[in-house]
Amino acid sequence: MIPHLFRNEYSRITAVLSKTFGFENITVAEDIASETFLAAMVSWPYKGIPENPTAWLYTVAKNKSKNHLKHRQILDEKIKADLGYTSTLVKEEEIDLSEKNITDSQLQMLFAICHPSIPAEAQISLALRILCGFGIDEIADAFLSNKETVTKRIYRAKEKLRNEKTKIVFPPKEEIDNRLGTVLRTIYLLFSEGYYSVRKDTVIRKELCLEAMKLNLLLLKNEQTNCHLSNALMSLMCFHSSRIEARQDENG
Repeated sequence: MIPHLFRNEYSRITAVLSKTFGFENITVAEDIASETFLAAMVSWPYKGIPENPTAWLYTVAKNKSKNHLKHRQILDEKIKADLGYTSTLVKEEEIDLSEKNITDSQLQMLFAICHPSIPAEAQISLALRILCGFGIDEIADAFLSNKETVTKRIYRAKEKLRNEKTKIVFPPKEEIDNRLGTVLRTIYLLFSEGYYSVRKDTVIRKELCLEAMKLNLLLLKNEQTNCHLSNALMSLMCFHSSRIEARQDENG
């Protein structure tokens, strides 16, 4: 239950919180999303899985966000102001985890990550980490690299985007066209990892294929990104997905 929810909801929570806090505080957003799932792992085995697990996660994420903002506000007012520092974190506000805002935030985050100021491999690594919930090991396997290289690549990409003061918003039409190729490569890499996993314990990971198709569907739902390339990729993934059940017999 929790691994499935983590794959689906971690990226959604992170995208919304990153948009709310600003890209310069993306680590805060990732930490709150991780702490939310840690709370589920501590609570659910003893109290039972709630009737609506997703709503439970969203409520916990909202409460942790509010608590963090309150603590930061107190720190800014009582300590940082006297030292001459200014905070880059937003003041306390309502965290919007509605379906529409989640969808918009994920798509905006996807294009923010695929910024031309960072190399394509770094863009894809960062997208796989933040938007797809990939672990460092999985990304390293996908790139036939090692964990240290991937960790450094993601760190440098985040720093570059912070320095560029990248905003999590829809870019202009011409920028969307320039970045769409990297966005589609990211989605296809995610699908490929699911369709033919490099893991030794499993060959097919259906949840990754589904996640890739969900991300592609975000592109198709937006009129600015609903183009022939996006539709072509979705068609390719649908074609391959139709053959998944036939690729394994009763022995796997």
